[in-house]
Amino acid sequence: MTSETTTPEQALADVRKEIDAIDDALQDLLLKRTELVVGVAEAKARAAKEAGEGSFVAFRPGREAQVLRRLSQRHRGRLPVRVLVRIWREIMAAMTRIQGPFRVDVHGGSDGDALGYWDLARNYYGSATPMDLHGEARDVLRRVAQDRSAVGILPEPGAGEDDPWWVALATGGFTGMRVVARLPFVEVGEDANAVRALVLAHSDFDNTGDDTALVAISTSESLSDARVSAIAKAAGLDGRRLASARVNNGLSAHVYLIAVPHYLDAGDERLSALAAEPVTDVKLLGGYANPLRLERDGE
Repeated sequence: MTSETTTPEQALADVRKEIDAIDDALQDLLLKRTELVVGVAEAKARAAKEAGEGSFVAFRPGREAQVLRRLSQRHRGRLPVRVLVRIWREIMAAMTRIQGPFRVDVHGGSDGDALGYWDLARNYYGSATPMDLHGEARDVLRRVAQDRSAVGILPEPGAGEDDPWWVALATGGFTGMRVVARLPFVEVGEDANAVRALVLAHSDFDNTGDDTALVAISTSESLSDARVSAIAKAAGLDGRRLASARVNNGLSAHVYLIAVPHYLDAGDERLSALAAEPVTDVKLLGGYANPLRLERDGE
């Protein structure tokens, strides 16, 4: 009786065959997923035509955030979550482009972080998505305002901004678009120097169950952080001031950007309650699904 033994070379060959079979299965599933997306796109196109809209926006940032959260919650093993998210972001961006035109316009920022904002956009919106870099935030705003298939990447507002882009949305200079996402979507540890950005689009700010809303209030007088928070609290909102600016539009006015730690829609009564002295105008600028925050990531 002869005893058969498996050599290391044969064992390695068997493992490679198994990996090849997994690769084939993954590709087959991607092809199936693509077929389903094409079917969804055709149904959306028919619905848009029947409604007389002519076109639809395939970009759904809220739905995408929910998918990424679900996948990260079921994830296990040594593959970092950031890698998992990057893979799915490539898939999601490709599927968006299959449904219709999709492009990204990136503001390089005024602090020398052009590469950082570009990398954020490329990592999240895919290696094949058309992207342009702009030196002025207003150029990004114009491009997105004119093109429903475009999204804009702009620096996250904060104190000490020379030319705060969000004021144009708060004062009605640009309409039809809103903040719909924040980048990066995965944050590991505490990095105070990390580049962060907001995403503008002709899409909805959807309720994902874990969100931040952005509200702008205009006033006829300068307000302290404490006063802004008190005004928000009086309206039933737990808001904090992110940024402020002074504008001259015939009348001297001050504009404050407030972050509210939950979802808001335009019909929320608390927004109406904000419009009391000294507030002269209130605008919901949109918001974003809160990012995944990890202490460590499989390293």
